[in-house]
Amino acid sequence: MKLAPLRQSRNIDTATSAMLLTIAMRGKVPGKVTMGDIARASGVSPMTVSRVLSNNPAVKEASRKRVLAVTKRLNYHVDIVARQLRAQHTFQLGVVVPFRGLVGTYYFGQILQGIQQVLTGTDYHIALYDSLSEDFNDIPKCVNLCHERRVSGLIVVAPGFDAKFPKTFANLKMPIIVVGSSLGRQTISYVDVDNYGGASVMTEHLIGLGHTKVGFVSGRADLRDASQRELGFRKTMERHGLPVVEEWIIQGEYEARKAFQVSMNLLAKSDRPTAIFAANDQMAYGVIDAARILGLQVPEDLSVGGFDDIQSSAEFVPSLTTVGQPMLDLGLVAARYILDVLSKSNAAVLHRKLPAQLVTRSSTAMPNPHRQSVTSAVPLSKISRIDQG
Repeated sequence: MKLAPLRQSRNIDTATSAMLLTIAMRGKVPGKVTMGDIARASGVSPMTVSRVLSNNPAVKEASRKRVLAVTKRLNYHVDIVARQLRAQHTFQLGVVVPFRGLVGTYYFGQILQGIQQVLTGTDYHIALYDSLSEDFNDIPKCVNLCHERRVSGLIVVAPGFDAKFPKTFANLKMPIIVVGSSLGRQTISYVDVDNYGGASVMTEHLIGLGHTKVGFVSGRADLRDASQRELGFRKTMERHGLPVVEEWIIQGEYEARKAFQVSMNLLAKSDRPTAIFAANDQMAYGVIDAARILGLQVPEDLSVGGFDDIQSSAEFVPSLTTVGQPMLDLGLVAARYILDVLSKSNAAVLHRKLPAQLVTRSSTAMPNPHRQSVTSAVPLSKISRIDQG
């Protein structure tokens, strides 16, 4: 007997559902469940089943729940390989990131977690590509990635100033979004944090405490977020009529050890800042360690602020005043945008900056004029061991 599919609008009670399930599976070989079986047992059309299994939002919630309940009961699994062959792509979302200095960091981990949250429950999965080892600035390699590996879309994380591959990918009409940089191109989608605004808020905080002698530890020169944070610091100081002392702008490369080394030289001078704004939390740790070695107390002798609000900053001693950026949300927005483009094929270009917020803790305080300018008697020749660890 051929059982006609029921319309989605018709209610199906438990007994009827069980009966349909029995009829749908009559004579079936275990493990050979098809979408047609799911449709008959759920009382919906095969098209509706396909949409539910593809996570298509254009399905009524009641129908979705009914189909998912039947698929679970029948232990149905989508044949991903068959779907890939029919669709002529691999359901891969390429995440392109410079492995050197970024993979393994809290920043990248949070972005990746956000992407994975969006992909969970879909057919898509992540394929990681190192933008440095792959040499994506070589245009033929870009074409190879798109056509031979058949990735469905690309999420490019923290490309450098001189990176050419995002534009090349965009010219190949591949869905793409850049995370952590705007690239300055109107035709390429991006999601970023308001680095300029966040740096301005931190600088305002230090000035508001009464600091007029403020130093800055900058990030990597090849990254746009680093330049925006430094610009936010400089412009805010100028807006308040405060001097930006170039000798107090030191390069930390976004690394704690490098920040420690350059801070040792700065803080050992008789004329030093009373507050330092480091462009990320790791560098702020390096500044605080340098201050300790030199006998300076934080925040009594030196206020220190960071940027990122990574997990360890609240537990650091002293707990770090910093600028929190929504790293998880960067991944969420990027992945949702790519899936939206893939489902609509004509989604608008996205230009979005997420707000950064000041997180005030115990590493910053009002300057104390009664403290000695330099309390350390430790000669620089005695601290070379720090450079090795």
